[in-house]
Amino acid sequence: MKIKTIALTCLVFLALQSFSQQSKTEILQSFLGDVISLDAASINTSEPLVSVSELAAGKADKSIEITKENIKSALATAKSYKTSIIIVGRHTIVKITDHADCVQSGAWGTCMPKGVGYIQKSGDLNKKEGYINNIIGIPDGQKRMLYLFSE
Repeated sequence: MKIKTIALTCLVFLALQSFSQQSKTEILQSFLGDVISLDAASINTSEPLVSVSELAAGKADKSIEITKENIKSALATAKSYKTSIIIVGRHTIVKITDHADCVQSGAWGTCMPKGVGYIQKSGDLNKKEGYINNIIGIPDGQKRMLYLFSE
């Protein structure tokens, strides 16, 4: 009886884990559908933003690694593109939604626009909206890539 209970528990756990992984892929497909086509088979479900970053690097019209020193010029450049996406490390993705609505950031030393994105925490993608400095964090050693798309 104990073996059946353990087997059933494992089966339920695997089914829930599969559902959660599909959910992350579906979230990202919906979030990026107008910019990057995501094939579920090409997404690493444990670290989906790594896969998205690789796809974005290949499809973006321009890529800029953001630092405190260059963010002001990078955001100015982003205004001339249709879509701007920032990926921070392996855990955060942000789409800039409004360049005109911005707030001065002391940490970044420039006006940071509004955006919407997801932060992966404890395996889940948590939606965040607001000024991007509150989503991408403060300048530090993490790699922050800005991907720019004309179409």
